[in-house]
Amino acid sequence: MFEFGLPENLHIEVPQGSNPEELFLLTIGTLGDVAAKLAQADDLIDVSSKEIEELSFSASFFDAFLESKFEQELNNDTILLAASAYYLAGRPGSSLVMARKLDESVLEDSFDKLLAWILKSNWTENLQIQHPLWDQALQYIINSIGNHFASGTNPQESISLLKSLRTEVYKSGTPKELLFIDIITAVMRIRFNASAWETLPRFTGIDASQWGASINRNGFPKELWPSQMLLGEAGIFSGNSGVVQMPTSAGKTRSIEIVIRSAFLSNRTNLAVIVAPFRALCHEIGTTLRRDFKDDNIKVNELTDAIQLDFLNDIAELLGGFEPVSKYLLVVTPEKLLYVLRQTPSLLNSIGLVVYDEGHQFDSGSRGITYELLLTEIKSLLPNTAQTVLVSAVIQNAAEVGEWLIGEDAKVINGVGLLPTSRSVAFASWIERLGQLIFFESNEYTQADYFVPRVIEQTKFERQPRQKKDRYFPEKNDPNDIALYLGLKLVPEGAVAIFCGRKDTATSFAKRVVEIYGLDLGIAPPAAVSNQEELRRLNVLFTENYGQNSVFTRSALLGVFVHHGATPQGIRLSIEYAMQKGLIRFVACTSTLAQGVNLPIRYLIVTSIYQGQEKIKVRDFQNLVGRAGRSGMHTEGLIIFADSDVYDTRRTDRWKFDSSVQLLFPDRSELTTSSILDIFQPILSMDEKSSLDLGADYLMSILMGGENSWSNFADEVIRINQQVRFDKKQIIADLARRRKYLHAIESHLMANRGTVDFDEFRYAAERLATQTLAFHLASVDVRKDIVILFTRLADYLNETEPDIVKQTKYAKTLLGISEAKKVEHWVNENRERLLIASSNQEFLDLVWHLFPTLLVDKFFHAIEPSTLAHDIAFKWLSGLSYGEIYEHVCSVGGSKPYGENRRRQITFEDVIEFCDNTLAFQCSLLLGAIAEFLFFDELIVGMDSAFKIFQKALKYGLPDSLSISIYEKGFSDRCVAIRVRDELVGRGYGDSYWGDSADLYYFDLEVILDNYPSYFQTVLRSI
Repeated sequence: MFEFGLPENLHIEVPQGSNPEELFLLTIGTLGDVAAKLAQADDLIDVSSKEIEELSFSASFFDAFLESKFEQELNNDTILLAASAYYLAGRPGSSLVMARKLDESVLEDSFDKLLAWILKSNWTENLQIQHPLWDQALQYIINSIGNHFASGTNPQESISLLKSLRTEVYKSGTPKELLFIDIITAVMRIRFNASAWETLPRFTGIDASQWGASINRNGFPKELWPSQMLLGEAGIFSGNSGVVQMPTSAGKTRSIEIVIRSAFLSNRTNLAVIVAPFRALCHEIGTTLRRDFKDDNIKVNELTDAIQLDFLNDIAELLGGFEPVSKYLLVVTPEKLLYVLRQTPSLLNSIGLVVYDEGHQFDSGSRGITYELLLTEIKSLLPNTAQTVLVSAVIQNAAEVGEWLIGEDAKVINGVGLLPTSRSVAFASWIERLGQLIFFESNEYTQADYFVPRVIEQTKFERQPRQKKDRYFPEKNDPNDIALYLGLKLVPEGAVAIFCGRKDTATSFAKRVVEIYGLDLGIAPPAAVSNQEELRRLNVLFTENYGQNSVFTRSALLGVFVHHGATPQGIRLSIEYAMQKGLIRFVACTSTLAQGVNLPIRYLIVTSIYQGQEKIKVRDFQNLVGRAGRSGMHTEGLIIFADSDVYDTRRTDRWKFDSSVQLLFPDRSELTTSSILDIFQPILSMDEKSSLDLGADYLMSILMGGENSWSNFADEVIRINQQVRFDKKQIIADLARRRKYLHAIESHLMANRGTVDFDEFRYAAERLATQTLAFHLASVDVRKDIVILFTRLADYLNETEPDIVKQTKYAKTLLGISEAKKVEHWVNENRERLLIASSNQEFLDLVWHLFPTLLVDKFFHAIEPSTLAHDIAFKWLSGLSYGEIYEHVCSVGGSKPYGENRRRQITFEDVIEFCDNTLAFQCSLLLGAIAEFLFFDELIVGMDSAFKIFQKALKYGLPDSLSISIYEKGFSDRCVAIRVRDELVGRGYGDSYWGDSADLYYFDLEVILDNYPSYFQTVLRSI
């Protein structure tokens, strides 16, 4: 109850006659028995599942005993026991967290000191201990262990020394020494077995001498965790291909590093590619790998996601006719890799390793189809010697996906059960005046294990002038308020993330926290347990981007941050870094938390199990859960369902409770499927109780007919099915979604046609259909539909544009054929004006008329004044901050439609979404298509530099090549990039791009960046 901030006088008393200390005999006995069994065995034996369960209970008991503050004079002994039990139970991360809590200054006993040193695994520490009987033996053991982890000496010497000492201790040692020598010997035998010096040569076939430099680097694992041992045993580290299910925080990043190092050390390849589905995840992976490979002759390139040929210099050596001198590691999104391969198809010949991170994204709409077809293409073209590894925390049908991607020999590594930390689950309940938390610690949810009372108490605020109603916090039956309240109470104990199903819900937390602290809430804000210097730095960044009065800036000052897909890149990276380093502790976020980004938290508070209108998938929720109790940072995570209605109405509305419980079981995750299969799904009524099945041929004829025919089709569906609630807008939106899926397939078919005639092209489309994951997973009837779909699209492409050369050109645009033809036609009409334009303003004015014809964004069609969208785009290109742009929107009375005949003010979030998504992504994609048609002739290739700058200026919202170059160098915030540019120019820097000479201004930039979040200083140090 200390955890929840309850005063001791409100704690539930330990029942009379109960004595928690008595359990020590049982738990120590369990630990001692397993340790003795491991210590005395001739060869290392496995710990049984029953023993792991008992050890986990013992570790949890010791941990809880410490948290309850019983017998605090036993703290160090209890910590040593807890850390030992965690380690022997296969949870090295939790063991290390516990060991770091030791107060070594008061450790006097020799065996205490040795066990602490072993549990902390700080092998470079020169430990000196004395003992009246065995000081020389102990020192020999310490030196022998240290030598092994420093240079890979034979561990058998250490094991023999330990066994000899154990024999002597058993003759004349104290009971505690007897226990501790068993634990020390058992822990070291497991550590030696997992030692990188022993395992990596065994798992890779590469001599320890070649691994030595890597093993001795700071941060490289000196021993493999249980999940990494599984990968080694399956041959993944020696070149086998496979599908890896690895729980979040179980050591995935280091596993990927070992796979890459093994591929390079063995000279199996000069090029490895990491594909991650999200830009933020690519950035995190790229940053980590650049740090890890900094001292190697390995070039780590995190390619920008700009759709242009900005990567050729990075990989020029790979495209030459000679064997590359360096090793290359590319980190890319699927879209960028597809673009790279279409522009430079010969690159495929160099790829010897492909790792697909978060590799279950085949059913994520048109992006999923692009991803699936990309993998279909790559797997058919990769040489047989290439290695393919697909990694996911949850992929229920891993064997099926592996068989499709790799073949019958695919290894499937299931590490789902190797959870590195334990997690508790609680449901909020609030029936009486004070709310409580109901805890479930087992996997049985029929009856609660225990509860913590009086953890939710409502505050009544003083009435303000002209206020008619009383205001309270938290509002009863408001899950968002309850989540915020619990988060504020728990944040002193560890980092908190509140999961929200929508971006506007996450934003509402910033608004609410500003409101309640403005009313003088009597709870310390999260800022009180945050790093004050980092808060100051973040405030500078937020003020420059958003403005001083923005709700995001004001909530950040209180220590509450918002993190979702529309959060600007620099702010998002700064929040993530500050959370990772423990500098801030409170974030309200959407499913961005589940997208692989490392936000280590102790408490995950769930406001809703829905994302928008749909229930969150089990696999996505499991990814969320993996962030609670991050391994190596916490021993336990806590997941709280904040909607009290879920638990309190479980007897009358059982489905709410059952739906929440369903999310907690990884084995109930949805099968990984394909969005191609979604194309054939029935059209649903509004209440989803009725559906309309369409055959593949009929469906294709409707989808190819265009929007006018969709309207007629929807009218006919409603006329024929008047007894069913079909909605015209919903039907048209559904058809538009499916047509968008077809664009991805069209683009892929055109890109891979080559120079073959139509008959062969049609046959290739049919063959491609049979190679997809969709076909692999589908029933016999649906397989026929998939083939019909692909061949009909081939017919459609040939009818629309029979010219093979043009089809190839259209494919490079990443658009569907009809959109590509419209862009081509527009470019031909405006070619002369485009070629003589030289400024961002001129280009913007020219292309602006094209955007509304191809994009349906409301800013192009429905906002007022009608010129506002163009004004925003110009200010974005000029580098004005979001706050300054929004001030302009407000000054001209910017509005958007609301309902049938009403309008409402454009919000700050609308402006950010328009800039970061519509302009930076959708419009930039069209600019890439324009470039394809504009600069096709070698005679005008040199004239494309101004347009390339415009492309990136629109993508990043920056005004010139120097600020763009600074942004791409890693200073991924518009305000920071401009501030760094101004400093360089002011100091006499004359280049238009960041070059080597910029390094001369390192100390000047260090002073400037001292005012910005710590993340940007790490960027500067890494350059």
